Amino acid sequence: MNVGIIGCGNISPTYFNSYKLYNNFKVIACADIKEDVAKKSASEFNVTFQTIDDLLTNTDIDIVLNLTIPSAHKEIILKTLESG
Repeated sequence: MNVGIIGCGNISPTYFNSYKLYNNFKVIACADIKEDVAKKSASEFNVTFQTIDDLLTNTDIDIVLNLTIPSAHKEIILKTLESG
């Protein structure tokens, strides 16, 4: 199962590294409203950087993991649902 992470803040390394504990998914892409933060995470964890809109339309992603701050959750959840 391929995962895309939206929100590359303080908690995200835990999720990027969780594949070491579980073998049934792989983080393949990440995005953040602060693109420089997402690019840094993408480089550090060897995944693809994408804009939020590009990640949401990436057909290789099976699950979107929303790690944004609480005030941004609703917007990202709605965009995720709308993107299918």
